[in-house]
Amino acid sequence: MGRNRILVFGLLLLMVIGILVTLPTVRKQISQMFMQTTQNPDDTLPKLAERESDKKVCGMCHSDKSRDFNKKFLHAPFVRWYCTDCHAPHTVGTGKHEFVVDVDQLCSTCHFNRMDEATYIYQHKPYQLGHCTDCHDPHASDFNHLLRTSPANLCTACHKMDLVYNFPFKHKPYEIAACSDCHNPHASKYKGMTKLPGKQLCFSCHYDRQNEQLMPVQHKPYNTGECVNCHGAHATPAPKLLLLPGNALCLACHTGLGDRLKSGYIHTPVKEKCTNCHVPHASAKPALLPESRTNLCYLCHSNLRPEFQKTSHHPVGNGLLECDGCHDPHVGAGPKLVRKAGNQLCYICHLGLESTYQKLQHATKAKGKGGLGACTNCHVPHGSQWKPLLQDKQEQMCNNCHTKIAKARINHPFGEKYQDVWHGGTMHCTSCHGPHGTPYAKFTLVANDKGQFCLKCHGKKRSDNDKYFDVHRLIPPKNEPKVKTINTKVPGYTREPIAPTIDKQVKTYKRK
Repeated sequence: MGRNRILVFGLLLLMVIGILVTLPTVRKQISQMFMQTTQNPDDTLPKLAERESDKKVCGMCHSDKSRDFNKKFLHAPFVRWYCTDCHAPHTVGTGKHEFVVDVDQLCSTCHFNRMDEATYIYQHKPYQLGHCTDCHDPHASDFNHLLRTSPANLCTACHKMDLVYNFPFKHKPYEIAACSDCHNPHASKYKGMTKLPGKQLCFSCHYDRQNEQLMPVQHKPYNTGECVNCHGAHATPAPKLLLLPGNALCLACHTGLGDRLKSGYIHTPVKEKCTNCHVPHASAKPALLPESRTNLCYLCHSNLRPEFQKTSHHPVGNGLLECDGCHDPHVGAGPKLVRKAGNQLCYICHLGLESTYQKLQHATKAKGKGGLGACTNCHVPHGSQWKPLLQDKQEQMCNNCHTKIAKARINHPFGEKYQDVWHGGTMHCTSCHGPHGTPYAKFTLVANDKGQFCLKCHGKKRSDNDKYFDVHRLIPPKNEPKVKTINTKVPGYTREPIAPTIDKQVKTYKRK
């Protein structure tokens, strides 16, 4: 019996609730309760309680406000004629604008979701002073967010941009007056009222540049997120929104290079554009180069690559030497951008020659296209088919200057048919003479005191214990068809001992 009573009571309760829900007034109240519980907390237009409007009272005098109802965006209290939500009643005809609270606090009584911005370090002046109506119309507007005018005109009304407005290159948000794409109109935690700090703001659009953060070598402004050190945020006179055109931007920081550009031989890309050789943000190569140093040079000077593949060449590109070891990539002290003028460039690596070659007659008398005593009179700087980097075969090089000796009827043999028994290999001029100069007469490799220089090759010891040598001729005298060995007693102290292998080699010079 008790269970039946509970079932009957439950059915009656459901019937009563159903009847109440069907009533319009009750249904409206329930709907309002549901909407309040599901309302978006960020909604800047709070739900207003239903009550009688102030149109009968306020509309009698302020009928001119009715035309604002035709505008696109309307303030919620205004559209319902809830004038007393913001205004306090005043004496007719006084013209006073009295408010229910201080005007600088009035907007925050409803738009409380903006109050946390009051704690931000950077605040827009109108927001900081509570002068919301400087930017927003309190009743109605044709522009979103009840702005008094278009965003382009509103921001520039205070922020005069005349200095950059006529610049040819404009940032897209600035060009279309979308200032709020980058700036927060009320307050911000970041300098410049930006929505995000530094490069995070730039990356929100230029996301294709984010992968450069993984590269090992980064330009300092890019690494620290100071994009505006090089790029203008609004408009600039140079492409890519650079603050200055050409190389002027780079030289604004790299002042040392600017001083060097006032003299010397300047690399053409340096005159035109630094980014011809350097990438502006980040690179996998040192000095922000897009390629390794030598390969970068080959991009323009491709004709020089075969030079370093010849038999004799400077060790460029194999890790021992790079192009910039001899050539300055920006400003050179001499032609071809060399780091030092004349022979001083060669002495950077060939240290021993500076103290010997410069003091000897070869340096003071050798003439050529490179100038008096220039290394390039005999050597080519990159590569040659003749060692060591000679312009021609060795004997031909010597004969160009020493013509008198070259035309002599009797001369010392040289060439592939003759062997240098002193040093090994083929007999050349440098088998006996130092090409850069020596302390001895005729640039001989050793002093010719008592014949010891010639005996380096032209002598054979009679026995291990003997102090004398057998000397032979290599060039037959006139009317003598064969070489005759002349046994001559020469004191042994005039010649250093020769290895046994050389004694065997001497036999190759005797003609039978």
